[in-house]
Amino acid sequence: MNEHETDRLLGIRTAGVQDWGIRSIHDNRYEATPYEGLGALLDEYRPGKTSSVVDFGCGKGRTAFYINHRTGAAVTGVEMDGQLYLDSLENRDLYMIKKKNRLKGSVTFIRCRAEEYRVKPLDDVFYFFNPFSVSLFAKVVSNILKSVEERPRMVDLILYYPTLDYLSHLENHSPFLHMKDVPVPGLVEKNPNERFSLWRFERFT
Repeated sequence: MNEHETDRLLGIRTAGVQDWGIRSIHDNRYEATPYEGLGALLDEYRPGKTSSVVDFGCGKGRTAFYINHRTGAAVTGVEMDGQLYLDSLENRDLYMIKKKNRLKGSVTFIRCRAEEYRVKPLDDVFYFFNPFSVSLFAKVVSNILKSVEERPRMVDLILYYPTLDYLSHLENHSPFLHMKDVPVPGLVEKNPNERFSLWRFERFT
C-alpha cells in the first residue's frame, strides 16, 4: 500500500512535506516517516504493550498512530508547531472513530518544545526523525537521562535517517550503546541513510 492507502486504513491524513521557510536554525521541516520504514522497524523492534513511546517532532502524528495500531503501546507525540499540533488532534479524532474508541487515551499529543517536555517516569522509548538541531537533541537526551536517574529503568532511542551529528553525540557524549540498525528494504540500497539506528541505556539501581 502507498502512503495515502495506509492513511485511509488508519483513518488519518499525514501525507506531504511542510517546509518552515525562514524560521529557526534549530527546527527542521515536517516530513513523515515513510510507512514502509515504520513497517520494517516494527518487524525487527517491537515496543511492548506496556511501553510508553514518545515521538519528538511528531508532526501530524503518523508514527504515533502506526506504532499504536501495530503494537498497542501508548504513544505521546510532542510538537511545537501550532498548525501541525491541530492537525494531529484532528487525526486523533479520526483515528478513534476508525478504531471505534477501543484504544481511547492511548495516543496523546502535547504542544511544546521538545526540550521543555517533562519526561514521564514510564516513558521508555523515544523516537526522532531529525526534528531539530543536535544542540536541542543533546538537551532532550539529557532530560531523558535525568528521568532515568530519578526512576531507574531501560530506555531506548530510535533514530530514523540518523545524522552524523546525532550519532556522534550518542557515541561520544552519552552512556547510550548502539544496539543495531534496521534498514528500510528497497530504500537503503539507494541511500544508506534509509535506516533506523537503535540505542539503549539501562540503569536499575
